[in-house]
Amino acid sequence: MTTWTIFWRFGLISLLAFGGGAGTPLIERIAVRETGWITEREFGVALAFAQVLPGPVMSVATFIGYRAAGLTGALAATLGVFFVPWVLAAVTARHLGRLARHRWLSGFRRGAAAAAVGLLGVTALSLARHSLEGWAHLAIAAAAFLLALGTRLHPAWILLGGAFFGMLAGSPRMLAPLG
Repeated sequence: MTTWTIFWRFGLISLLAFGGGAGTPLIERIAVRETGWITEREFGVALAFAQVLPGPVMSVATFIGYRAAGLTGALAATLGVFFVPWVLAAVTARHLGRLARHRWLSGFRRGAAAAAVGLLGVTALSLARHSLEGWAHLAIAAAAFLLALGTRLHPAWILLGGAFFGMLAGSPRMLAPLG
């Protein structure tokens, strides 16, 4: 595997992601299932850690690139994530106002948003299957879900609280070092 492969795979992800978290299922499919660059467990840990950092998709891409091919892989993945959107923005900037008024583009945006929500749901279920190891973890996940829906508590505090209570509940698999 070459750094060009990493670059173009992450370029493809950025092309198809339509922003932010919508790329998560595609990243999981490519990095875990298709290429085996990282394990399902490593993906879950990287995704959870990246949520407390600015630019979570970039953070996950950089981590995966590093695990796949070291420093050059991290650089290739990071550049791949940014290259395609940069080119598209440069090419379409002059025509964006005219394109935004087209009815078909509005329909495309609505359909893409619905598809992204569905893909995020599938990814959430996949991550839950690999991280909920008993009733204690299920209770923590339910409490976090209820806090997110029913309060104005910042998501970072919910995430940190879930991590704290998850450590208290214990999980030898999750506490083992990545490697």
